[in-house]
Amino acid sequence: MLVHGFAIATAIATYLLILIGGLVHGTGSSLACPDWPTCYGTMMPKMEGGVLVEHSHRLAAGAVVILTLILAALIARSRSPHHRPLRRVAYLAVGLVFFQALLGGITVKLRLPTTVSTLHTATSLLFFSTLLYLAVRTRGTAGNPAKGHAPGVAGLLGAPAGFALVASVLVYFQMVLGGLVRHSGAALACLDVPLCRGTLWPDAHPTVLVQALHRLGAGVVTLAVLASSFVNLRAALRARPGDAGWHVPLVGALAIAAPLLVATQIWLGLRAVTSFLDLATVEAHLAVATALLATQMGLALANIGAPVPVGAGAADPSAPPPRATPWTRVLRDLIELAKPRITGLVMATFAGGMWLAPGHLPRWRGIATLLGTAMIVAAANALNMFIERDIDRLMERTRRRPLPQGRLSPAIALVFGTSLAAAALPLLLLAGNALTGIMGGLAFVAYVAIYTPMKRTSPAALFVGAVPGALPPLMGWTAVTGRIDAGAIALFGILFLWQIPHFLAIALYRSDDYGRAGFEILPLSIGDRPTRAVIVVFSAALVATSLVLAPLQVAGVPYTAAAALLGLGFVVCGLYGLRRVASRTWARSLFFASLVYLTLLFVALVVDRTIA
Repeated sequence: MLVHGFAIATAIATYLLILIGGLVHGTGSSLACPDWPTCYGTMMPKMEGGVLVEHSHRLAAGAVVILTLILAALIARSRSPHHRPLRRVAYLAVGLVFFQALLGGITVKLRLPTTVSTLHTATSLLFFSTLLYLAVRTRGTAGNPAKGHAPGVAGLLGAPAGFALVASVLVYFQMVLGGLVRHSGAALACLDVPLCRGTLWPDAHPTVLVQALHRLGAGVVTLAVLASSFVNLRAALRARPGDAGWHVPLVGALAIAAPLLVATQIWLGLRAVTSFLDLATVEAHLAVATALLATQMGLALANIGAPVPVGAGAADPSAPPPRATPWTRVLRDLIELAKPRITGLVMATFAGGMWLAPGHLPRWRGIATLLGTAMIVAAANALNMFIERDIDRLMERTRRRPLPQGRLSPAIALVFGTSLAAAALPLLLLAGNALTGIMGGLAFVAYVAIYTPMKRTSPAALFVGAVPGALPPLMGWTAVTGRIDAGAIALFGILFLWQIPHFLAIALYRSDDYGRAGFEILPLSIGDRPTRAVIVVFSAALVATSLVLAPLQVAGVPYTAAAALLGLGFVVCGLYGLRRVASRTWARSLFFASLVYLTLLFVALVVDRTIA
């Protein structure tokens, strides 16, 4: 209990440190001590005015550093089996607290740069979340699970924990965005509430857009927290007597507290604007937001590892539990979750849309929107693997992925994917424009929430999934122009039509694999030969669409000639499949041919635009 109590004390001290940090900014005391780590050359300056606030923050930070070092030492020396797996997390906390201190010094030395100050906020919240994790996990487990339940293991993730984890990530990024609002001077960029200059997304300076984005984010967080509270409260109320461990009353209390905190937080946010940043209101706003983050972290941690009914959403008991792996292996597995080859292909098509669009985009905005697109695609891929982790175990081509193999916890995959999405959408909205950001969000939702579950119920999922897959070049175009033109629609059509023969080729030579997993695919629904006919029809439509770029003045004669030759070869490959003797070897060849076709088509577009 010593370690558990010390972890709680360190988390509380960090919570207070965050509030003191907010007070430093709110009182304008950030540079009251112009040097660092001393204050006017001494560790104990005259404590009055801004120096009192700023140096108190530094002293509190030093105390938290000491507490963190002691906590890490206690965990490292503990002989409890519950504490051994926490050593890496404790070392992470030490690294974060020192990095946080370094950032604090840099903000003073560089006179409060917005980027570093916001990173300082982000690190402090991540450090606080790490301490919350240690505070919960050092207590140990809640006892033996009830009869008929699968024992909780690291990585066992049910709906209550999943909802709470997602809400935690969204609250975290909303608070980081709030830090950006504060440090960029955007707090009073919109004086009307709840809108921003009379609209949800004003056409204004980026500072105004930061404030507008923070308000939109508040709506998303509210929905996520309410959903988390509903699911967790229902789970607590339905818990049977045999399930009652320490986590059940905690879940109920936190699930009730969270909506109250959200309502209070919204009121404080509105009050902060109408009162022109009253210090007490702004400080309370920060305090409630941090408490809200703690409730969602608590809900997630109280549920992960709790008994889950077998057959009611529990993981397969025969699945191997996640094993402790080196950080390098974890990093490789996270990269694998992002499906780098698919993400790279999407980045290429997005860049192609930007290259072909009329107009000019500043280099930094182009790089930022490209990065945001890569992140949103990686997020969708990671969450797709999270949702399909049970099915992936049944398929030959996917059973070696990190989640089926037990190399990664599902909770890590969920947090990874949600974090990428939560960071990518604001980046697309701020660096690009509203249209590009909205399309990125729609593509993400369509892929994760519609296409992924639909694959188990209907072969029409192929056509639904082709929509988000075709949006990247359209997004690249709109990032430059801010509008949807005929040329952008043609690029969308090319990508949409290309995906049909591409994925049907995979479905043909992997039909047995898909059948074992229970996917509804066209070859299993209508048969192989009709599927080959569908490939030919869509291949012909693809070639025809690729040739309209010249009349639309997106491309010229060199591209048209190349597109015609490539299209002819691709259609001939498809026609070859109509022969009765066509085998699955042909389908595999067509799959690779589709990759070559698309690559060379976009190369032809780039070359054509270069020599034009």
